[in-house]
Amino acid sequence: MNNKLEPKRVYARALDPIHIGAGGYRLGRVDNTIVRDPATDVPKIPGTSIAGVVRTFAEIVKEDDKKKEEKQKFRDVDIESVFGSKPGENKTEKGILQFYDGQIILFPVSSIQGTVWITTKELLGYWFGEIKDKNRENIKIPDEIGNEAYAIKGIDTDRKLNPREKNTDEYLNLGWLLLEVKKPEDGKEIALPQKIDNWVKRIVVVSDKLFSHIVNDNLEVRTSVRIDPETGTAAEGALFAYEAIPRGAVLGFEIGVDKALAKQKDIDTDVVDKIISAVSPYLRNLGIGGMGTRGFGRLEIDLGNNNGNGGETDAQS
Repeated sequence: MNNKLEPKRVYARALDPIHIGAGGYRLGRVDNTIVRDPATDVPKIPGTSIAGVVRTFAEIVKEDDKKKEEKQKFRDVDIESVFGSKPGENKTEKGILQFYDGQIILFPVSSIQGTVWITTKELLGYWFGEIKDKNRENIKIPDEIGNEAYAIKGIDTDRKLNPREKNTDEYLNLGWLLLEVKKPEDGKEIALPQKIDNWVKRIVVVSDKLFSHIVNDNLEVRTSVRIDPETGTAAEGALFAYEAIPRGAVLGFEIGVDKALAKQKDIDTDVVDKIISAVSPYLRNLGIGGMGTRGFGRLEIDLGNNNGNGGETDAQS
């Protein structure tokens, strides 16, 4: 990784469904779809959406700090130097931060054992480094996973769907899908950063192919209707359906810091931690994306303690 642009990794849990609209309408299960990665068809949160709300909330925090008598550290942050100039302004100043698209790392699915979070070996490797247990021993998962699920946290593999069934194979339902469940050697369970470990109780690893299908089949879908202000009743032909990333999903996004530009502007490179910590209460209460008046959008933030190079989590160090 080029040291000029050092990414900071931030994790988030959806406290409400998250709807980042793709724009327009299309034929299908829902009218208002959400943004997806074109390569995997998995929903994502665009970097522009993250940058927009973080900047807006940062401006609110800065304005609040100005009204306080005591000196606040955030009051000295130059918003334009950090985020760049706004569109439509006469000047064009580049900011030191670069926001990347947010990815779903752990996706919640209903099962007979309760809520199970699914992920892939590649996602775990990218966001948390090598898959290890609390004793820092590697958890071996095959590179090629077929139509099975590898239980790496909280799954009771001795529990059968039908106790009277004599078949020795163990199965787990993920929504409507029934998969054979396997456990790594010695029954090892993954070690995750403390906050994320508290967020998720049961985790299975599936293949990339199944991950996309399971995610898209288990998105939250709601219907709404526009109310006619004159009659106070539903407007004719105004019923519409929309989808969202469900509550409980764990996401990860990266914020790059241009260290050379930060040095040139005399800005501390720890500004990301300062900004995210400051806007975290606003993300938790005001949220991100659309449908905010319908109870959507809130996020709980975890800054973690690792940079963008993968590596150990605080549970492994």
